[in-house]
Formats: sequence, C-alpha cells, structure tokens
Amino acid sequence: MILEEGNIRINFQNALDGFKFDDSDRTSTKFHGLSHCMKAVDFVVELNDSYLFVEIKDFHNSDQYTDSAKLSNLVKVLVTKFRDSFIYRWAENKNDKPIKYLCLMELENASISRLMKELKRQLPEKGPKNRWQQPIAATCVVANIDRWNASFPDWPVSRLKAGGA
Repeated sequence: MILEEGNIRINFQNALDGFKFDDSDRTSTKFHGLSHCMKAVDFVVELNDSYLFVEIKDFHNSDQYTDSAKLSNLVKVLVTKFRDSFIYRWAENKNDKPIKYLCLMELENASISRLMKELKRQLPEKGPKNRWQQPIAATCVVANIDRWNASFPDWPVSRLKAGGA
C-alpha cells in the first residue's frame, strides 16, 4: 500500500489498510469531517498487530527548528495531532490495537533527537503503573528519511521529486 503526502511516498508493504486521515476530500469514505475543531495525523495505517499514526513534515527550511521556541511549538502541534486522532479513532471504536506514532521530519539528527525526547515527555508512552491498564502510544518515533529507512526497511520512504513540500 503506497501513501503519499506532498513530495513524500511511503510504501507500507504489509499493511492491511491505510488512508490519508487528514484528507480534505468530502466525498472520501475516510473523510473525518472535523478539521474545524480537531487536528489529524497524515496517515492511519493498520497492521496485523498495531495501528500506525504517521505524521510527515517536509520543511523548506529545517534550520529554523534548531531554535528551542520553534521546536517547542512543533512538539505541541505533534502532540495535538496525535491526541485528536486518538480521540477520533476511539470514538470510531478503532483503538483495539496498540498505536505507534511515527513522525517523519526532515530535520538534522540533533534536532530529531531533541524533538523525540520532548515528544515522549509530553506524550507519555506509559502512565501511572497503578492506574493505566494500557498505554496511549505503544511507541513514539521521530526520524528523518535516512533514519526512517534504516529503522523501518519494510516501509521505505522515497521522494517524488527533489526539494521540500
């Protein structure tokens, strides 16, 4: 299953289903219709044992995200997109498998590491041991194209054309 966002193409070879969750096509059967009040990840992909929430940011100028304030704002956007998508899928009764949050960000490795650390802090994979019976996110990964392709060889990323979206 091939999904595209901007100039990015991901081949989810072993997916059971997958779709553009933030689709703006009102005629689509996957159109969620709540973009006026809820944010959405780019893709939802169903695997045998989990769901993937995939967010893609292909920046024109990634240098701006070495600034702490802009990186902090990006974290807030990513957290909001996950939480709203989680709530929407919960309301559909589609959170019956662990959810993995994968963020493909065209950033330098140092910014990727800082972003992932802060994202995991604000979107905890594990809650209080005596209260939570299951995690909100089974895992949270932030990667650029090189790291993604090394970490997820079964879901290769390629560019449709040169340059950012």
